[in-house]
Amino acid sequence: MEGNTARNLGAQPLNPYAAPADQGSTGAAQRQFNNDALATRGSRLGAVMLDGLLAALAMLPLMIPGILVSKTGGDTEPNLAGVALMAASGLTLLCFQAYQWYLVATTGQSLAKRWLNIRIVNSFGDPPGFVHGVLLRSWALALLGMIPFVGSFVGIVDSVMIFGAEQRCLHDVIAGTRVVQS
Repeated sequence: MEGNTARNLGAQPLNPYAAPADQGSTGAAQRQFNNDALATRGSRLGAVMLDGLLAALAMLPLMIPGILVSKTGGDTEPNLAGVALMAASGLTLLCFQAYQWYLVATTGQSLAKRWLNIRIVNSFGDPPGFVHGVLLRSWALALLGMIPFVGSFVGIVDSVMIFGAEQRCLHDVIAGTRVVQS
């Protein structure tokens, strides 16, 4: 009886197994994308700068002694202790970056983004995951930056795009993400 009433009123009965209808730019995902308050450009810049400072602080305690010790070996032969300290510094940086990537993939926040109350979200407002949060946002852009001639413009285009109406950098567009206030 309910199905007949729905047809008589011109409405379609609700089918929970049907594919979602295309709602264009007003779809549920787009509405969610637009409901979150965007992070300010200044907070995004501050987060990038803080994350860079944290990365430098992670490797400097071993890098500086490594450089100093390697200078004592003379010009012809490298000091193995200095080389080992610098290698350990690189490993420390890699471990720190791996932790940052884990945080971004699972929570959408690096340490600095957490301190500045901003986060990366996908089109549904969820944390981006590893593919969108790390692989596409960071690694893909780094690979594009390595292309001769083209790579020199990638960083500039990435930075300038934040001044658009959507406040999304090139890495946001590539990954399908947005940075919002948390």
